[in-house]
Amino acid sequence: MITYRKAAIADVLQLSDLRLRFLKEIYPNADISGDAVLLDNLKVYLEEHLLKDDFVNWFAEMDGKVVASAGIVFYNQPPLYHNLEGKVAYILNVYTLPHYRRKGIAKVLFEKIMNEARQRNTGKVSLHASKDGRKLYEQFGFVTGDNEMTCQLPRIQ
Repeated sequence: MITYRKAAIADVLQLSDLRLRFLKEIYPNADISGDAVLLDNLKVYLEEHLLKDDFVNWFAEMDGKVVASAGIVFYNQPPLYHNLEGKVAYILNVYTLPHYRRKGIAKVLFEKIMNEARQRNTGKVSLHASKDGRKLYEQFGFVTGDNEMTCQLPRIQ
């Protein structure tokens, strides 16, 4: 039986591990030489933002083992016509361990984080979708945009 719960500070190591597994799947050719630094930075971020409650993560568990995760980050931007309060959120780490995929777990987790956004009166929610995740997100009304551009800045040493 699958159970669902919000992540707490005590879950930072588990959250960090799942984030790293997610990243390795999404970026299979990434330079992993910085994994130790990445994990340290993840722990710092998660501890800070879980306490501030501007990062929320839900887990799915089976027999006490975390099998899936989904997170949402809340922040503000200057208000604009279609978001008068400027409340925005970004969904990340919608991740299910391979053996547990295609069982509806991600959909339940996604409902939970979308409810978090609704309860906070969030005006805009965005995410980056993998090919596998696209159909799930479309069920919740997400559409592919046509005007977003990104730039990866070089890291300052």
